[in-house]
Amino acid sequence: MRSNRSIQLFLTVTLLFTLALVIAAPVLAQDAATSDVTPDDVNAVARQLWCPLCSGVRLDACELKACDQMKDEIAIKLGEGEDVDAIKQYFVNQYGPQVLGEPPREGFNLLAWVLPVLVLLGGGVFLVTVGRRMLRRDEPAAAVPPPGDGSMAAKDPYDQRLDEELKAYD
Repeated sequence: MRSNRSIQLFLTVTLLFTLALVIAAPVLAQDAATSDVTPDDVNAVARQLWCPLCSGVRLDACELKACDQMKDEIAIKLGEGEDVDAIKQYFVNQYGPQVLGEPPREGFNLLAWVLPVLVLLGGGVFLVTVGRRMLRRDEPAAAVPPPGDGSMAAKDPYDQRLDEELKAYD
């Protein structure tokens, strides 16, 4: 009986050990997949993403627990052999395009890239045009006869009338 009980105990221990290995295998596989990924590799991808919860904070600099989980997810995906673009697309699908920190260069969002350049060029053209107008020398005025030359015919009719009215007060 004793040998029967020993065999039963051996089979139970073997079964439990096998079950523990089967359950732990995915966890061990994840650790093995991420073991060759360095923190620098993870931060290189995280620098290209922005925290979806904070405003204006890159993922590599964010200290939230959610961002740490996102970095762990990046490490797992890098360990599985995914490229940077696929990882970025995964986060865009999860959190939207704001996680990229820049608008996509397509469709209506293309204006965000083109419009500032056009405004700068237009402003430069405007400044050059106004500057040239300010620096341009005016055409020389028509020759005006020097005062006191004695010819009344060359005088302006308003000057003549003014002179006549002033003489009336003298």
